[in-house]
Amino acid sequence: MQVNRKIKRWHRRTSRWLLGALAATAFGLVAVAFLLSYGGRTATGDPTIPRGAPLASWSENGQGGRHLLQIADGIAPPAGVTVSGVVVSDTQCEPDARGFSHCHNGVELANGVRITVIDMHLMSRYPCLEPGQRLSLTGITSSWVMAASS
Repeated sequence: MQVNRKIKRWHRRTSRWLLGALAATAFGLVAVAFLLSYGGRTATGDPTIPRGAPLASWSENGQGGRHLLQIADGIAPPAGVTVSGVVVSDTQCEPDARGFSHCHNGVELANGVRITVIDMHLMSRYPCLEPGQRLSLTGITSSWVMAASS
């Protein structure tokens, strides 16, 4: 009889341990799913400014002729690498409810490759990138570049 009690106690402990491990795994999966669905956006729906970008807020974007640009189509230069390009188009510049424009700009790089970027800025403070404008683009991440007029 005593062996049977030990076996039952062992089963009970093992069951509790497995239940705890299952609960922790489920919690972890829910947390990961939440983070992945969050998509790096702030409470206002704006993209999160990536690490390494010299901006504290989106309202500074465009100040001093420097623009943080999100890659919408094409491939950004590797982090820290600077390439030159020319703005070839400026579209979709209507401001949102908070006054931010999300301009789409085509940029032809020196190697002939064309990329499309999104320039989120307060047009009331800083102008759009203009066709014909020459830029130096420095990669920050695979989907962000810092542009400066050159």
